[in-house]
Amino acid sequence: MHPTMSNGLAAANNQPAETYTLSTNDLDYPQSERRSKALATIKAKFALHGHSVHDGSNHDFIVVRMNWGHSRYCQDYAALIGFGRQLGVL
Repeated sequence: MHPTMSNGLAAANNQPAETYTLSTNDLDYPQSERRSKALATIKAKFALHGHSVHDGSNHDFIVVRMNWGHSRYCQDYAALIGFGRQLGVL
């Protein structure tokens, strides 16, 4: 008969299993994805304030106020940030 511990289920030489932990603090994605995540966050903040942001073909944006029918052209990402600050969205 094999030696057992007090509960009768595990052998005396039993070792705990290896555990692997994932750290969410490390950068495990390429730098290029950061801009798309930041842009998605900004679009969500605009949406929470009643605006929708549409991407243009030349990295430009059009911001539309959903219920009022007003729109604003933003030439680039920096212009979108500036307009968001003017509106109090960012």
